[in-house]
Amino acid sequence: MKVERITRSSWTPALLAAGALVASLSRWYVQSSHNLYTALVKRFYVPDPDLGWRVSRQHPIWLGLDACAVITALALVTAGVAFLIHRREHARGKQMTSLRVASWVVALVCLAVPSAAFASGPGPLHGRDTLPASAAVLIETGIDGSLDAPEGSYAIVKHTGTSITAHLSAGGEAFDARFASDITGTWQGNPRDLGREMHVDVSVAAASVDTGIGERSKHARERYLHADRFPRITVTVDRVIAVRTSGRQEIVFRAPAVVLLMGRSHAVEVTGTVRKPDAAALERLGLLGDVLLVQADFSLAIGETALAPDAHDFDGDRIPIHVSLVLRRTGDRRPARRLE
Repeated sequence: MKVERITRSSWTPALLAAGALVASLSRWYVQSSHNLYTALVKRFYVPDPDLGWRVSRQHPIWLGLDACAVITALALVTAGVAFLIHRREHARGKQMTSLRVASWVVALVCLAVPSAAFASGPGPLHGRDTLPASAAVLIETGIDGSLDAPEGSYAIVKHTGTSITAHLSAGGEAFDARFASDITGTWQGNPRDLGREMHVDVSVAAASVDTGIGERSKHARERYLHADRFPRITVTVDRVIAVRTSGRQEIVFRAPAVVLLMGRSHAVEVTGTVRKPDAAALERLGLLGDVLLVQADFSLAIGETALAPDAHDFDGDRIPIHVSLVLRRTGDRRPARRLE
């Protein structure tokens, strides 16, 4: 009978909605990322022995303050409806079935939000929600290193290890704008003699930008990158000015490059590493053939780009960019296997 009285009370849905708000705020607090926006498919980076970092296969629901604000509003609505039901039923002596049903529906929807978030898990062990910064590469001029790989043309492979990530800070929140679904290009040169002529071109579709939040990604495509007018972003390199061996089958390098962004060319300096993976690494990566793994970094000054009119939207004056590429020699006809 006590349970029946509780379920019949007009205030029960309001209490459930209040409980949902407490649970949602608790979830937001334990996430420890202080994020403003909710991510239904949260992206995390986890350590990888071959790529440094890769995107985790775990994508939990990550509640933001926006979801908590909506649940707060709904909890207040259910409280107002409960008060209305109580007064009208007392005055009329007749149950207001429609309002009661609506109030329960709203309360259950509120409860479903934190329940789904907690059920999706806490995120991967050692996961990071933004790509960790690469170690600084300090190298003077001079070519003093090479890789034992054949000369020729190496094409970018569509792979989990191929991506371009821009780290942004805007609106009081740090996040990554990641490009991974449409990256093409080649490297032509001789890994055994990096002082010789070479050419690198990388092209990525501006519309493929993914910030982790659907509406924010759409905003980035349309307002900031103007993907309809400038569909591709490109990076080209024609020489390296410094190379040094840093380990077995790995070199560090420094090179001048040109970035074409929204119709403007920008000269930048790129630093990074190139590694030839061994057989065990190729097996882990799901690849065959002559493969090179590239990790490179550069930055763009916002005020010098077409983003300058929107510079006030960003919390910093530069955009750090990390490029991760899997290259495979096209002369080898064996097909590369893609790691899903």
